[in-house]
Amino acid sequence: MQSIIDVPSNVSDHVRDIRRSGVRTIFRYYNHRNSTRLPTKRIEPAEAEAVTEAGMSLAVVFQQRGGAEGHIEDLDRENGLADARRALELAQQLGQPHGSAIYFAVDHDYFRNSEIARIKPYFQAVRETINGAYRVGCYGSGTVGGAMVRAGFVDLIWLAGATGWSGTRDMLETDAWALFQKELHKTWPGGAFTYDGNVLNPRFNDFGQFTLGAALAGERPVPATTIMTVIARSGLKVRRGPGTEFDEVRTLPFGTLVTALSRNGSWVRVDLESDGAADGFMHGDFLKITSGGFSDDPGTSGNRRPIDVAREELARDVREVPGSGSNPRIVMYHATTSTGAAGDEVAWCSSFMNYCVEQAGMTGTNSKWAMSWHEMDWGAEVTNNPRDGDIVVFRRRNGSASGPVAGGHVAFWLSETTSHVSILGGNQSNRVRISSYPKRGMMGGQFYEILSIRRP
Repeated sequence: MQSIIDVPSNVSDHVRDIRRSGVRTIFRYYNHRNSTRLPTKRIEPAEAEAVTEAGMSLAVVFQQRGGAEGHIEDLDRENGLADARRALELAQQLGQPHGSAIYFAVDHDYFRNSEIARIKPYFQAVRETINGAYRVGCYGSGTVGGAMVRAGFVDLIWLAGATGWSGTRDMLETDAWALFQKELHKTWPGGAFTYDGNVLNPRFNDFGQFTLGAALAGERPVPATTIMTVIARSGLKVRRGPGTEFDEVRTLPFGTLVTALSRNGSWVRVDLESDGAADGFMHGDFLKITSGGFSDDPGTSGNRRPIDVAREELARDVREVPGSGSNPRIVMYHATTSTGAAGDEVAWCSSFMNYCVEQAGMTGTNSKWAMSWHEMDWGAEVTNNPRDGDIVVFRRRNGSASGPVAGGHVAFWLSETTSHVSILGGNQSNRVRISSYPKRGMMGGQFYEILSIRRP
């Protein structure tokens, strides 16, 4: 699941599930009128309040028809004035804060010089009417978006998911675009609604999103996504593991865009479904980075530590899904281990730790077994001199200090008292949270004892 989705229908009844899935921002629509096919396409104030109360931000795009199917007459100066005035009216009704953005859609592949010349007056009229109250965005092809930015009429480019549209692939290889609609025509579990998934350009701290009462400019809302392109002329195999000895899953043709999760030597772990779970490995020599990069690339990792990643996940409020379903983000944590993705009913503290370590550009234990961090002698042992961000490994026994071993637990060390440690970890009361654990003592019918503390 991408962290930014666009949805053409009211999602008020589903905001809690959407938030639990890892979504941070929902794009919704402004328009003049809804259609019979999409009777709730336009966002209303009650829905905006529900999204905000669920802990997510909003972004908006104006689209009535937007020139779809070649109706370029939608994109003249007169319509630019009318669309911008209507957008301002709806923004005021919604309570959209000034300084956020309103995107305007060009929903067709216009690429001829004569077509671009006809579209420019539309965005010029939008810019004049908005008059600095909001940033102006353009949804469409790379050619259209680039031309409007160069003309000074647009601040932000949102690339439509049709990668065959003029200039889009070229634009993706620059740092000029803010958003890319990478995943199209997805259906929410149970068929509740359809949506598209979007990725954010790493150069942009924000893309004009907001909550009611506050724009979020300057605050990065989601981790950057790495997009790579298959450059093997005859296609490239996806394998179950990082080596030619692993079975082939499928072959992707030349030019396919894939989401890269991490690197393992010469191999790249990829997500083909954009659900956060790994689908296999592809050889990095035949993949070209189109956007983003890896945290262990020279010059990009900076001082980011595994615990920094953990704190980002804490801010997401990741927790298990009640009932038979699984939180796709926890499934993604499991996918970083050698035995692959699993449901959130499987103990996931070690999978969470592997994810955090891997996102910081390191190699974890690749094991779901919590005590693997102690048994594999991972990192440096600093049990007698721990500090914030070290990794503490527990053994737990059933019932008492002499009871049978029931497993372990692994988390990040934050602070300590004489008898307890404050730790940040996954699968603590079925969520990512900060908790207090005994250094050696009973908690919830289990006897915990620290085996060691490891330093990344």
